[in-house]
Amino acid sequence: MLRGSRSTSFRTLALAGLAVGAALLSNRLASPARRLAWAGSAVPLSPVSPGPAATPRPEGVRPEPVTQEPGRGHLPHSAPPTPPGKTPPPASVAPSTPEPPSFSPIREISSAEAWQAFHYGTPFLDARRGSEFAEGHIAGAWSTPVWESDLDDRLLSFKAARRPGSEDPIVIYCSGGDCRDSHLLAEKLLGEGYFHILIFRDGFPAWVAQGRPVEKGRP
Repeated sequence: MLRGSRSTSFRTLALAGLAVGAALLSNRLASPARRLAWAGSAVPLSPVSPGPAATPRPEGVRPEPVTQEPGRGHLPHSAPPTPPGKTPPPASVAPSTPEPPSFSPIREISSAEAWQAFHYGTPFLDARRGSEFAEGHIAGAWSTPVWESDLDDRLLSFKAARRPGSEDPIVIYCSGGDCRDSHLLAEKLLGEGYFHILIFRDGFPAWVAQGRPVEKGRP
């Protein structure tokens, strides 16, 4: 009985050994992709196929430039490159707002404008000397001789009578031509705060030549 039990165990071990050996041999002969990795063994890496070898370039031959289709290779909203030899267009500049024309407090007027101002009742100042004023002047004008010592008193009398505002028009005249007396009187009034001064550039001779109203005598 004991001998039969030992015989059976020996056969079992022999069959197990044959099964293990057959498995090892089968795994050994299998392809790398189907081969099983045993515990503790390294996993074999799959062979990497080498890429095509680079063809050597002959000496003296430059590589062909890489062309690029138009419209590709640029970032969105980026300007295209400027061709060689050309200046890039200037950046767009917002149009500046034009400044309003400056107002001149002293302005020359023509004979027609002086006649119109006369009809509107605009005060006239005669900058000539008192003797010239007495010989003849524009009707209703005030004698304000710029070269005489009582000029300030005459201007005070004019302001007290007419009470002109700082922006009310005032017409000044003298002998016309090269006469600068009216401009000197205009500068004086400007310094006193009057900002609407009209200089009748043709002066009293043009007024007389056109038959406009005149008066004589001292003020």
